[in-house]
Amino acid sequence: MSESFRQSVGRKVVSRASAKELGVVNHLLVDAQQREIVAIVIGRGKKARLVEWSQLSGFGPDAVMVVDDGALRPPADNREREGADGKLELVGQRALSERGNELGKIDDVIFDAQSGALENLVIGERSVPAGGLLGSGSYAAVFDKSQEP
Repeated sequence: MSESFRQSVGRKVVSRASAKELGVVNHLLVDAQQREIVAIVIGRGKKARLVEWSQLSGFGPDAVMVVDDGALRPPADNREREGADGKLELVGQRALSERGNELGKIDDVIFDAQSGALENLVIGERSVPAGGLLGSGSYAAVFDKSQEP
């Protein structure tokens, strides 16, 4: 089942073990080389906590289920801190080809809700296969030259 980054933000995160609401999804942290979500970010700023994708037991339309309350952890390094602060967010990011040509702005990301694998990135009116994503950072996401219009 496919999901959208835009629709995921604000979704409740619930512990399966305690049935306690742990917060809401603020960001999705992506490994651009693997083209997959590696963690969800709950909270903002210094209170931000991450949950590894492997610690999710379900990603449904009403809530994200986490194995247990202990799955939440603080960011472990600078990259995770930048992700928690929203600096690595794909949605809204500039999209460039590997030649440096402007492709537009990333409006949404479609992913597989079971595996966390990225499927497509929506740039304006175009849906670009995630396989074309070469890298992502605080400045832009870079796509292979085949994605140029």
